[in-house]
Amino acid sequence: MLHRSIVEAAAEAVGAEVQIIGPTRRGESGSTFAVRVGRDEAILKLVANGPGVVENQTRLVCLVGRLRGRGSPVPDYLGSGHTDAVAFTLQRRLPGVMLEPRPGQGVDPGVVDAVLPSLLDAVELQADIGDLSAPRWSGWLLDTIESGGDGYCLYTTMRARADTTSILERVIDIGREFGHGPVRTSDIVHLDLSPANVLHERGRLTGIVDWNVPFDGAAQGDRGFDVATVLFYTYDNRTTRDRLWTRASAISGERWTAVYLAHLVLRQVEWSVRHHPDSHADLRFRHIAMLVLNDCETVTS
Repeated sequence: MLHRSIVEAAAEAVGAEVQIIGPTRRGESGSTFAVRVGRDEAILKLVANGPGVVENQTRLVCLVGRLRGRGSPVPDYLGSGHTDAVAFTLQRRLPGVMLEPRPGQGVDPGVVDAVLPSLLDAVELQADIGDLSAPRWSGWLLDTIESGGDGYCLYTTMRARADTTSILERVIDIGREFGHGPVRTSDIVHLDLSPANVLHERGRLTGIVDWNVPFDGAAQGDRGFDVATVLFYTYDNRTTRDRLWTRASAISGERWTAVYLAHLVLRQVEWSVRHHPDSHADLRFRHIAMLVLNDCETVTS
């Protein structure tokens, strides 16, 4: 149950009564809630408060507003605010269902094929509208490959098993070999454009959701990373794999695309092994990791 102070702060932020319906059905963090704001269906999303969090949330609303102004199917924010414990945003609920049918499950190839053109067009709307003069891209990403991240991409998880240790070593090698040279830094970047964050109605794209600014300087860099993310999560779909490799490489180059995929291998395999060991999702993502690493290791250009 949400603390009353959060509900009251949310109502004050939007100037209307906020009625909590309950937690959303999907999402591992338990930080999103279905609500009603007056007559509107909306989503209340919480982030633990701390240094820079409120500023990052304010920046997030502005960045997503830029995309919406370009015609991207992103959320319409009704308001944002904070308490001592959390920062929050309220956004109108977008229509559609997740492209990912169930957590970790592959997407129907026909549905991917139908949604993909509009999704790639939406990613193009992210080009060259970042707000930072000196974004942290791609330093933070290379740091996750070299030493792990804060709460994700954990070396301790990967080093605990022989199979994942081998995956980690291959990821590190790819990052060291290809993670240098010119790279795009001027685009808005979603950072987690997985099928779980793409909405559609019968193959028609209706929304790109779950935008975040998880740390200072995030959400700006190379939009090719978002294409690489779609590629990773659909890598076992042969009908779209080559098309997505081509698009990601056209934006970022094959070398940086390989680095992005290596980061995604580390991020998703580590998360699945830590939270859902030997589940269907874990086995599927380790299989995808092998396919991805094999292809990345053949990149030469």
